Amino acid sequence: MEQYWEWFCSIAGIYRTQREILLRCFPDPKQIWEASDQELFFLRERGCRWMQKVIDYRKMHSPEEIVNADRELGIQFTSMEGSCYPARLKPLRDRPYGLFWRGELPVEDVCSVAIVGARMCTPGGRTMAEALAREIAHAGGQIISGGAYGIDGAAQWAALEEGGKSYAVFGCGADQYYPASNRRLFMRLETCGGLISEFPAGTKAKSVHFPMRNRIISGLADYVIVVEARKKSGSLITAEFALDQGRQIYAVPGRPDDELSYGCNELISQGAGLVLSVEDFMDAVFPDRKQMKKILPLNITLAPAEKLVYSKFGLRGKSLWELEENTSLSLSDLCDSLLSLELKGLIKETEQNFYVKVK
Repeated sequence: MEQYWEWFCSIAGIYRTQREILLRCFPDPKQIWEASDQELFFLRERGCRWMQKVIDYRKMHSPEEIVNADRELGIQFTSMEGSCYPARLKPLRDRPYGLFWRGELPVEDVCSVAIVGARMCTPGGRTMAEALAREIAHAGGQIISGGAYGIDGAAQWAALEEGGKSYAVFGCGADQYYPASNRRLFMRLETCGGLISEFPAGTKAKSVHFPMRNRIISGLADYVIVVEARKKSGSLITAEFALDQGRQIYAVPGRPDDELSYGCNELISQGAGLVLSVEDFMDAVFPDRKQMKKILPLNITLAPAEKLVYSKFGLRGKSLWELEENTSLSLSDLCDSLLSLELKGLIKETEQNFYVKVK
């Protein structure tokens, strides 16, 4: 049955509302695939004009073709009836009918914290998001976010650099790197977490998709932290979903006259938990962390060229040109080694062509 669910959730151009209507008319996706054209035409003529997309898609793509195409892209799938469907999503009224992902899905018995906030964040907001993510990862928690510019990406990078796991929920297909400038982050997440979407492969990012994905960000989390948010922002939409889903919401306060603090201050006035410091949040959510041994030991195998490059890092960073001179590697081999070391979380490019040791 899973292959029919994957086909059903891959029908392009329709959303959850339309899929819900289909499942009210047919017992399951297999019945939709096997339905006669007359049955589908009947629904189209009764006002479901979007049914033509289902009719056309069924003519062009079989369940087997869809499954094979996804696997070739490295995309896995689970329906809401599947054994690996996230338990946190199952009770939700508007849960996705299926999820596509690359990498892994969040671990069920590990505390999940969503960190969200403004794309155009302040340096202080970025620092707070990074500090929270590092401590959560250090305590054994996992970070959920949207992989966007600003707060999202900063928190996810920090969790990875701490040796933790993080998961990005996309407003596009799991094969689409959006925003493209966060490509390196997404490549890391595929090996140290996952890229998750309810949208099928090939789906481009659209503004209408992001509120939909926000319910999954909060749904996969036990706690949601909003670091910075304007009066009308996607982060507040995530917080609204979190409230409906029974998640605990925290917010970082700011100056009353600061536009980026408006959303957080409003959440606090409505009863959200107050994050005055990283220590306060950690004491509330991870009270036993000081007795825990840091998990996620470093157990990474390096190629000879990677070992050579990694050995050249000390307490201070190195430029690409310094490393080229110190290693005698070709520029192409050096860049390949640097990218591999970065994907393994051992170094970080802090500015263009300048790298520092992380571990």
